[in-house]
Amino acid sequence: MKKLQGAHLRKPVTPDLLMTPSDQGDVDLDVDFAADRGNWTGKLDFLLSCIGYCVGLGNVWRFPYRAYTNGGGAFLVPYFLMLAICGIPLFFLELSLGQFSSLGPLAVWKISPLFKGAGAAMLLIVGLVAVYYNMIIAYVLFYLFASLTSDLPWEHCGNWWNTELCLEHRGSKDGNGALPLNLTCTVSPSEEYWSRYVLHIQGSQGIGSPGEIRWNLCLCLLLAWVIVFLCILKGVKSSGKVVYFTATFPYLILLMLLVRGVTLPGAWKGIQFYLTPQFHHLLSSKFAFLETIVTAVTDEFPYYLRPKKVVFSGLICVAMYLMGLILTTDGGMYWLVLLDDYSASFGLLVVVITTCLAVTRVYGIQRFCRDIHMMLGFKPGLYFRACWLFLSPATLLALLVYSIVKYQPSEYGSYRFPPWAELLGILMGLLSCLMIPAGMLVAVLREEGSFWERLQQASRPAMDWGPSLEENRTGMYVATLAGSQSPKPLMVHMRKYGGITSFENTAIEVDREIAEEEESMM
Repeated sequence: MKKLQGAHLRKPVTPDLLMTPSDQGDVDLDVDFAADRGNWTGKLDFLLSCIGYCVGLGNVWRFPYRAYTNGGGAFLVPYFLMLAICGIPLFFLELSLGQFSSLGPLAVWKISPLFKGAGAAMLLIVGLVAVYYNMIIAYVLFYLFASLTSDLPWEHCGNWWNTELCLEHRGSKDGNGALPLNLTCTVSPSEEYWSRYVLHIQGSQGIGSPGEIRWNLCLCLLLAWVIVFLCILKGVKSSGKVVYFTATFPYLILLMLLVRGVTLPGAWKGIQFYLTPQFHHLLSSKFAFLETIVTAVTDEFPYYLRPKKVVFSGLICVAMYLMGLILTTDGGMYWLVLLDDYSASFGLLVVVITTCLAVTRVYGIQRFCRDIHMMLGFKPGLYFRACWLFLSPATLLALLVYSIVKYQPSEYGSYRFPPWAELLGILMGLLSCLMIPAGMLVAVLREEGSFWERLQQASRPAMDWGPSLEENRTGMYVATLAGSQSPKPLMVHMRKYGGITSFENTAIEVDREIAEEEESMM
C-alpha cells in the first residue's frame, strides 16, 4: 500500500464509469483502502478466531444451565438438530458473505442496499450483548483477584455479609453434629458471597432502584474493557494473535473441569442424569463483538475513520464502559438479566431470517454459490442450499412464532420484573426489528423513478459489490475505470451496470446463465 506523505486522506470524487482521467481531476487517491483495512495474516489466525468466537462464555455459563433445566441428555436432541438445520448453515452463509467481500455488517449490504437495516440491527444487538458480556468478564476478574488470598472468602460463614442462614455443609458431611436448623432453609457461604458481597443485591429494592455503584466491580469492568481495547488495537492483526491463547485455553480449562468433576463424590449420578434423556422436558420450552462494531462503522466511513481506528476503538470502549456502569450497581444483576433476556431474543431471529432471505431470494442462491466457488474453488452442496432456501428460514420463523405465543415475563430468582421493565425489554427487541423497514425506506428514497423502479434499484447489488482486494476481482467483478489518474477500479455488477461497451455482452451472458440455473432449481 502506498503511503501518503504529509497529507491526510481525502474523500474521493465519485466517478462516472465513462469519465476520462482529465474529467476526474488531478486528485491522487491511489490508496488501497481494502489492504489498509486489515486482513488475516494466515489461515490459522482465522480458524482460531472462529473457534474463539464459538467457544466462549456460553459454554461455561449458559450451556450447562440450559442442559440441566431442560432434561439433561434430552436437551442434546434439539440442540444438535438446530445446530444441523440452522447453526452450521447460517454460520457458513454469514462467514462466506463477509470473507468474500471483506466488509463488515453494514458495508456488506452492498449486496442488496435495500436490506442495510438488517446490518444496523445486527450492530445494535451486538452492542447490547457486548455491554453485559463484559460485565460477566468483570465478575470473572473479581473472583480471580479474590482467589489469590490464602483463605478463600466464600468458603466460610462468619463474615460481615453472611446471615444466620449461612451453613457450611461440609461441616456436617459425617452426620455427627447436632444442627437446630432445617437444612432446606440454609444457604451456602459461596451463595451469600456471590449475592450479598459481590453483587450486594440486598442494597437494591429492584430494577427501579439500582442503588450505589460497587467500585470494586466498576474497576474490574474497567480492566475488562482495557483488555478488550488492547486486543483489538490493530484489528484482526492483533486479535488474530491473541486467539492463539484465548481459543485454546478454554479447552484446557474445560478438560481440567471435566477431570475434576468426574473424580468428585457422586459424579456418577451426575453423569447418569446427563446421559439419561428426560424427553418430557422437550415439550416445554468478546473480542469478536467489539471488532464487529468497529469494523462495521469504519467500513462505512473508511476515509475518515480508518486512519484513526485506534482512537475510534478507544471511544467505543469508553462509551460501552459508561453504558455498563449501571450493571455495577447493587441492582445491576436485574439489568443484566433484562439485557440477557431481550437484547438477542426475537430481534435476532428477525435479523437472521431477513439476512437469509435477502441473500438467497433477492441476490440469488446461484449467484451467491458462484461467489463462494470463486472464493473457495467449490460450490456449496445440496445440504447447504436446501437449508438456506427452505429449512433454516422456516425453522427460525417457527421458533419466532413459538417464542411470541409462549412468551413468559423475565424473572430473577423470586423477583418479578415490573411491567415498565418488561415493556422496556420488549422495546429493546423491537428496536432492532424496526431498523430493517427503516433501512428499506431510506434505500428506496435514495433511488429515482417510480416506487417499483426504486425498489428494484435498491434491491440490486451496488456498483462496487464484490471482493475488496484488487487481486481477487475476477469474472463478473472486473475493473471498469480507465486511466492511470483514476481511483482504484470499482467492481461492476453486470446485472445492473453495462458500464463499458466491451463488457455488455458478458453481462447479458451472465444474466442468461443465472436465470437458467435458477429456473432449473425451481
